[in-house]
Amino acid sequence: MSVSVPDFRAVERTVAADPAYRRPGDTYFLGDYRIVDDLGMGGMASVHLARLDRDGGFQKTYAVNKIHAHLIEDDSFVTMFLDEARVAASISHPNVAAVFDLGKDGDTYWIAMEYLHGEPLRDIMRKTEELGQLMPPEIACRIIADAAEGLHAAHELTGKYGEKLGLVHRDVTPHNLFVTYDGVTKVVDFGIAKFSSRSSSTRAGTLKGKLAYMSPEQVAGEGIDRRTDIFALGVVLWEMTTGQRLFRMASDLDTLAKVQDCNVPRPSTIVRGYPVDLEKIVLKSLTKNRAERYRTAREFSRALQSFFLRRGLFISNDEVSHYMHSAFQERIDKREAHMRWAAEVTSGEQSPDRMRPNPNNQRSEQSRSNVRPQTAPMGHARPVPRRRATASAETDLPGASAATARKL
Repeated sequence: MSVSVPDFRAVERTVAADPAYRRPGDTYFLGDYRIVDDLGMGGMASVHLARLDRDGGFQKTYAVNKIHAHLIEDDSFVTMFLDEARVAASISHPNVAAVFDLGKDGDTYWIAMEYLHGEPLRDIMRKTEELGQLMPPEIACRIIADAAEGLHAAHELTGKYGEKLGLVHRDVTPHNLFVTYDGVTKVVDFGIAKFSSRSSSTRAGTLKGKLAYMSPEQVAGEGIDRRTDIFALGVVLWEMTTGQRLFRMASDLDTLAKVQDCNVPRPSTIVRGYPVDLEKIVLKSLTKNRAERYRTAREFSRALQSFFLRRGLFISNDEVSHYMHSAFQERIDKREAHMRWAAEVTSGEQSPDRMRPNPNNQRSEQSRSNVRPQTAPMGHARPVPRRRATASAETDLPGASAATARKL
């Protein structure tokens, strides 16, 4: 008579991963990454704060995105998730969020990404609305110029034989541009990117991305190229420097109609004293005829940097960082306290191999430390997202990879 022996490590990991059973300080492993806390939950994946520990006291923080178990049966979701990991891992640029690792845990997949200590641009724009003042145009231009450099690197991506992949992000929005507290802008979320060798494809008649940031050719169902991303980035810059929404309306149909008409008001008619040379740059990026836009995202970025030079300004990451600290200092203090707590939770704990149960199906004293209760800093036990993340929702996920959780 054969006896089925349960995989106690798998059971332990499943229970630890379930928020209903976890206590503050409980940790578990996905590959080599110790999951310390939950950062957010989206329609496609959950986002987690993770630590990687090595000999000699080496310790690094990551954001790990794990696809929901109930979506594993949907091949299109899995393919999209894996496509994003492959394309993002191929782009090496300081203005693109880095992907370091991809793995499978049981029946589900996870991605280990760069942890970004900062805010989605959407939240920064909300903050300016709360304060009742526009972001300084030079700060807005620096953020968009850096985002354009990151997009240019993505657009120039080549395959293993040197062929151009023709990558288009297709979802350049304030949700998918991230600004760190150090003042660095990162492009995130290549989940619906278009490129020649993509495993998944878009069904005819479907639109990928957020309507209010689409280009006229995109909503018309025409072929798209990098200039679609340039248009979307122009929409973001127009909104950052005017404090208004360009195309978004109460209904999707009305938004679609506004994008198709592409009637772009001059920013100077909205903001008194709007720089004339900046207005020319913004309007060039937003022309309905894509042949009249900037040919590349780098050309767009250089035009913005020339704007600084003509005005005798030197705007670097330091100036953006100063702005971020002035707007978010209280939140920064809380996040940093939470990061210190996360480091304390994992300090001195053992490697994944030590989590295996002993033959008597009892955890050793050393293994038991994996789930010992810990006390988080007062008020920072759980960074819970304020809104449910969806494809069009606007959410507040602390740290990086929030955009991946927002997909779908």
